[in-house]
Amino acid sequence: MQPCAYDFLMKRPPESIDGKRVRLRRATVDDAPALFLAAADPEVMHYMTWAAQSSDDETRAHLEAAMRRWDEGSEYQWIIEERASSLLAGTVSCRIQDDAADIGYFLARAHWGKGLAREAACLVVHFLKAQTDIVRIWATVDAENLRSQQVLEHIGLHYETTLFKATQRPNIGPAPRDTVVYAWCR
Repeated sequence: MQPCAYDFLMKRPPESIDGKRVRLRRATVDDAPALFLAAADPEVMHYMTWAAQSSDDETRAHLEAAMRRWDEGSEYQWIIEERASSLLAGTVSCRIQDDAADIGYFLARAHWGKGLAREAACLVVHFLKAQTDIVRIWATVDAENLRSQQVLEHIGLHYETTLFKATQRPNIGPAPRDTVVYAWCR
């Protein structure tokens, strides 16, 4: 059973992907003000592996680097827009290395509980599954982040293992935390 029914047959990710409730579009520096508002929220950033954003300039620098990585083909980051409002809801990205790809995402708190993260991640995973040379898609999540674990399960990734004391989450504290790995394999 496929978790979503969108059809992509191309090597390079599309710069925009339309879903039912979300639109994914390539991130640009113009997204900095709205993305900063989401990334400065301590609740949104709680489980992230990078510190909460401290300025619009920091977010702009992140987006400039994301645009370079897209052009280099090392990482693809999309803005998640809620189609009904055209508001920035968050981001989703993937990194493809050889025959594997990892995904990550986050949503502004105002958009939690609407299924937008699930749909956005599903669109990216479906694109990746259509690439026949990709045999593994994976993601990691803090062991206490149960909502994100549910998203990964809904998009067809399966629990693989728990890495104990494996990842620092600077918005929680300096001690390494347990990390759960989810994956899909061809």
